[in-house]
Amino acid sequence: MFSLVGIGVLCGISVVAIIIAVILLCRLYRKRSHRTCIPPFGGYDAIGDCKPPSLISVTSTSQEIQISKEQRTVQPRSTSVSSRGSISTMSRGSIKSDPLTEDTSSISARSDTSVDSYVFDPSFGAIRPDLYPRKDAVLQQSSLDRCYGRLHTRLKYDFRTSDLVVHLIEAQDLPPTENPDLDVGFGDPYIKIFLDPVVDERVRQSSVKRKTANPFYNEYFKFPATYDDIRTRTLVFQVYDYDKYSRHKSIGEVKIDLSKVETSNSVEMWCDILKQQQDYTDYGELLLSLSYLPTAERLTVVVMKAKDLRVPSTTSSTDPYVRITLIVEGKKVKRKKTTVKKGTLNPVWNEALSFNVPADLLPKVVLECHLIDNNLIRQGDFIGCCGIGPERDGNEGRHWNDMMQNQRKSMAMWQRLHK
Repeated sequence: MFSLVGIGVLCGISVVAIIIAVILLCRLYRKRSHRTCIPPFGGYDAIGDCKPPSLISVTSTSQEIQISKEQRTVQPRSTSVSSRGSISTMSRGSIKSDPLTEDTSSISARSDTSVDSYVFDPSFGAIRPDLYPRKDAVLQQSSLDRCYGRLHTRLKYDFRTSDLVVHLIEAQDLPPTENPDLDVGFGDPYIKIFLDPVVDERVRQSSVKRKTANPFYNEYFKFPATYDDIRTRTLVFQVYDYDKYSRHKSIGEVKIDLSKVETSNSVEMWCDILKQQQDYTDYGELLLSLSYLPTAERLTVVVMKAKDLRVPSTTSSTDPYVRITLIVEGKKVKRKKTTVKKGTLNPVWNEALSFNVPADLLPKVVLECHLIDNNLIRQGDFIGCCGIGPERDGNEGRHWNDMMQNQRKSMAMWQRLHK
């Protein structure tokens, strides 16, 4: 009896043990199969087709960033997921991936810092003026009055050198000359350029183009002044017909109000040439010829003629004459004058006035030329003056230097009269 009971107990215990063992084996098998598909959190080892969704989503986002920035191939490196969900490099085995996801794997191998540097590049989106060149603005300055041709120019202020740069390009459709000696009917035009009020004593003048009504110059001129100062002035172009033996004929002028033109950028302009009007700052011009004879130590000044003289406000006409004063080392040494020409604003004298000047005193000499309206009752009215000497600026100094370099020859030049 006892043996039967003992056998039954042992059989029950054996069955329970077998059942427990089977349950344990099943659980252990399930755990192993689960680990095979899901790798640990420390890194991804892609085996077969089992890939976590988190890796696929991160790499696809990185691929979009890379395509938008550049088309550069990056060598793949082993990766791990950081606490932010981005990709960082690790020194583990290489990542196995399908051929179709090779680019994605290489992009996902970038570090977190590398991806952020492409997205948040400080220079990305900044405006670069050199990539957006601005075309020249083209302006048309026209008038209802009769025009005497057209002037083509370009203006730009250079902030590096503080200069207004004037590009004189061309003139078109100038009127024919009235000189009967010329069969072609075309003159020899040239153009004077200055700012009103003036910024310096330099004379800016183009070259002379022979026998043409459409001269092409392509010449540059600079006016030194600040940008704010330039905007308070007027740019003046005066067009003349050159005549070697007579008075130069005025064709017309162009005035550009620089307060209405934005010269910080290049501005191209077409302007109608209008009839030149007498300006209150213009006192006319005087044609003089200088020569020095070293053997006789004689300085000769030939007063040839004047043009476009300003009429004094006290009279309706003028009777001009020229008074020349020889100044040596600041002291007035000798004074001579021409005859009086009655009732004209364009007098012609052709009179020679001579002064005895030793050669060693020539560097210290100044010739003061005053043009005066004669008056029999009271002192004559002042019209304008100019000074010629070795230390003078512009045409006044250039005229003297030409005489010294060509002694025994007569050197003629127009001098602009001033106050």
